[in-house]
Order: sequence, then structure tokens, then C-alpha cells
Amino acid sequence: MGNCFGPLDSSHSANNYRFTGQPSGYGRAVAPPAQNQYPSNDYELVIRISRKLEVLLKTRYGAEGEGLGQLKHSVQNQLPSNVNGMMKGIARIRNRLCHEQNVQALTPQERNKIKELSENVLQLLNGS
Repeated sequence: MGNCFGPLDSSHSANNYRFTGQPSGYGRAVAPPAQNQYPSNDYELVIRISRKLEVLLKTRYGAEGEGLGQLKHSVQNQLPSNVNGMMKGIARIRNRLCHEQNVQALTPQERNKIKELSENVLQLLNGS
């Protein structure tokens, strides 16, 4: 069964530098991607997007719960009306990759859609 960790085993240090988990780069610090630049690994992409939205909901809106769905639900009255559907779309794409056994990667359409949705949600949440 697939999982959200995917083939890439990376961890994040307090200074937001990623330490590669592959033998050729073990222990070598790699600067995080520039803003609006996305990782090429689909698993890393969906995890980073989810994590960014979860942190924003907790810190800016005081959301409580575990996971994107619970956090969103706990503050849905504070959110712009169109954010709910966009966040459901993000969760749907993430869950398909992470939980469906026969899915190993996002389609190009799904990859573009999750990036577009996350940019729109972040713009709305940061602007409200």
C-alpha cells in the first residue's frame, strides 16, 4: 500500500534546510527551494503543501485538530467561502497519491491543479 512518505526519505531541521537521505548526499545540507518553486517529487510536493496550509490554519486562524480536514473544519466560519472547496480538492489529490494502492505518481494535470489550488488558497488566507 502506498504511503505519504513515498520513495524520498527527507527530514527537515530547525533552520529549514533539508538533509538528503540518499546515500550519495547523506548528511549534506541542501537549501530549500525558492518560494514558488516546487519539488519535483510528488510525495514531497503534497506533503509540503499540506504542511504549509496546516501551519497557516493553526497560526493565523487558531485552528485545532489533526490533519487538514479537521483544522479547516474547526475554523471554517473564519475562512473565505471559496476556500473550502479548494482545500477539499487539495486533500483529494493528496489522498489519492498517498492512499490508493495503484497510484505511484500524480498525473501532470493533478500536479498542476494542486499547485494552482494551493497558490489560490494561500493568497486568499494571507489576504483575509
